[in-house]
Amino acid sequence: MNIIKATKIWLGVSSVLVVLSLVCIFTFRYHLGIDFSGGTALEVEIGGVSTYQLPADISVSQYLVTTYKDLTGQEAVAQAAGSSERWILRSKSITNEQKNAWLGSARAGLPNLSELQFSSVSPTIGSEVVRKAILAVIAAMLAILLYLAYAFRKVPRPTNSWRFGATAVIALLAHDVIILLGVYALLSHFFGAEVDNMFITALLTLLGFSVHDTIVTYDRLRENLIKRGAVHFEQTVNDSIVETITRSINTTFTLVLVLLAMTLMGGRTTFFFTLSLLVGVILGTYSSIFIASPLLLLWQNWADRRKSV
Repeated sequence: MNIIKATKIWLGVSSVLVVLSLVCIFTFRYHLGIDFSGGTALEVEIGGVSTYQLPADISVSQYLVTTYKDLTGQEAVAQAAGSSERWILRSKSITNEQKNAWLGSARAGLPNLSELQFSSVSPTIGSEVVRKAILAVIAAMLAILLYLAYAFRKVPRPTNSWRFGATAVIALLAHDVIILLGVYALLSHFFGAEVDNMFITALLTLLGFSVHDTIVTYDRLRENLIKRGAVHFEQTVNDSIVETITRSINTTFTLVLVLLAMTLMGGRTTFFFTLSLLVGVILGTYSSIFIASPLLLLWQNWADRRKSV
């Protein structure tokens, strides 16, 4: 199996996906969760259909939104939370007193209406969370770079440990992260997915998983370089990928099965989180096999050409 021979194909496919993802990122607007934008999220349970006493020709969502605005003065978005009996209302910040007043009033049409969860975040705190989330991602990338540079410090020449670290981070940032952000932009625009703490968790999990898979391949490459030397660097890179590809795919497949089950059966509240993990795991495995090592080879070939000039 000659994976390296098709490097242009792998990089070409990834380049197209990255460009499309960038278009989505800059074209579609993300829906920020209250963790980032500030506001209120109120989860309620409304009871069975037989208990409804709604005015004629009005749906549950319309009733919730209309009464919410009348009592709190805030526009709200109502979303079903996994079933027809559980709903989440999101709006700008309201007080606990306003929330209680709305619950009392809305029970005229929904007698069994009950509060499940109420959370409110000020816009100031939201902006601080955004800043910390960005810093967390940057810190994770730098930590990965430094760790890989240290872990592969004894890799034989002509390559060096910094190239191992840099190509892994480039594959992460320029491929995995951008494509996941592009996919999430589509989900946010068309299906209402929100950027919240759970999405940041999925993003950081992607960084860790992708690097784990890349390290497996790089570690085998280091072993082969020590045994064979770097005379036939391209062949050594290809052999290292082939020797580890089965392990990478098997590990990913078992994880994909679990995440797929969680995505399909986990309910609305965790749907986009597990879907992001699912997409991220697939991207991480692809980049570890078809992007990181070919980038290392291209860098090495470029360095060799510079020396020969």
